[in-house]
Amino acid sequence: MDTLKRSLFLIFLTILFTGSAGAQVSNFLFGGYMRSGFGVDGNGKPMDVFKAPNAEGKYRLGNEAEAYVETMFGYKTSDENKVNFETNVRFAFVTPTSKSNAFTTTMTVREAYVRMNGLLPRQKSMTFWAGQRFYDRYDNHLIDFWYRDMSGFGGGVEDIAFGESVRFAVAFLGGSIDDLQSNGNVYPQNYFVLNKTTLDLRLYEVKGLGGKFSFTFDVSHFTGDTVVTNEGTFATESSYGWSAGLFYFLPLRGGGMNTFNIFYGTGAAENYKATMVRPNGLIVNPGDLVKVNSMWRFRVLNDLRVNMSPRFSLMALTEYQRLDNGMSVSGILDWFSLGFRPMYHFSRYFSLVAEAGMDYTRQEGINRGTLGKFTLAPQLTPVNKFLSRPALRAYFTWSTWSDEFVGLVAPYSFPATNKGLSFGIQMETWW
Repeated sequence: MDTLKRSLFLIFLTILFTGSAGAQVSNFLFGGYMRSGFGVDGNGKPMDVFKAPNAEGKYRLGNEAEAYVETMFGYKTSDENKVNFETNVRFAFVTPTSKSNAFTTTMTVREAYVRMNGLLPRQKSMTFWAGQRFYDRYDNHLIDFWYRDMSGFGGGVEDIAFGESVRFAVAFLGGSIDDLQSNGNVYPQNYFVLNKTTLDLRLYEVKGLGGKFSFTFDVSHFTGDTVVTNEGTFATESSYGWSAGLFYFLPLRGGGMNTFNIFYGTGAAENYKATMVRPNGLIVNPGDLVKVNSMWRFRVLNDLRVNMSPRFSLMALTEYQRLDNGMSVSGILDWFSLGFRPMYHFSRYFSLVAEAGMDYTRQEGINRGTLGKFTLAPQLTPVNKFLSRPALRAYFTWSTWSDEFVGLVAPYSFPATNKGLSFGIQMETWW
């Protein structure tokens, strides 16, 4: 299967570049994202990651043990009526740091869609689309947590104008099933991902309180299924669900932004995604019925990014989530996260970055505890601002966690202790 995927990818590139001889080069689009590096733990072995049990993200600076590459190829055309068509396809590759002689690279198609706009004279911004695409995704960079990600197969209309600024979008989504999570990592073993159907409504670019608001409302339906994992075979019940969310975007001086989001979802719509995924903390036995209708999630998150001066930049996260994963016993999970990434810019190109983060997680009747993680990283970037890329960095990371989490955090490197360290080098870029 891997050989087939590589062959199809090479065929696509051949067609793309050989077929472009008669086309305008300016019509072609190329973009992507990439991170890679190498680190070792305090014992000289390949590094493990420090992540709290049942947390949905980890403080990522100096804490990523994989190479991930995303490449997007596109082509756009316009006719004499100024109607625009755009075709996009995006491939992704990930290779985790190997802790043995086995190296596994996962490849997948993450996007393949077409969109057009300019069709209606009174609604030139209105955009029609269909296919598989990254759709309305929001990521907290500190922990690489995609807290809303409606990516998947589907189609819809966006940027429908109401007045001068307000926009509306509607999409019919089926979710896309591949090997990778929103952050580019491979799904853990037995982490099932299932299709569902979602009607997604958004009202955005609503001005107020010095910034802009966005409102989301989703109705999802999931048809029950039978899931086969290494844990055994069990069933998932059919479910309808709904969710609602609010975003508030406040621009800050220096090009920064504060993003606030509050979300509540139930049943098939509880996870703010276009797919059904196994919720954290779910324990199932062969023959069990996963009670999707009993699931709900509440989350509030604040994401700050600001250039406070030419010398100092800051990113910060505050987040709280309560999840009911549907189990009648031990089904309630809490996750609180607080973190900062200050950057001091000695010059345009050289900066010193620190990252301090804390995650507290609790699963009712099972365990609770805290993980703290600190990283120091000198880095080189093109300009003295947050998220300037490419970034070349060295890093030193230290972490400590509660005794209840021993054996659950970094189990390869530190299976019998509640602290650990790692160090290495990394690059990260997008274009």
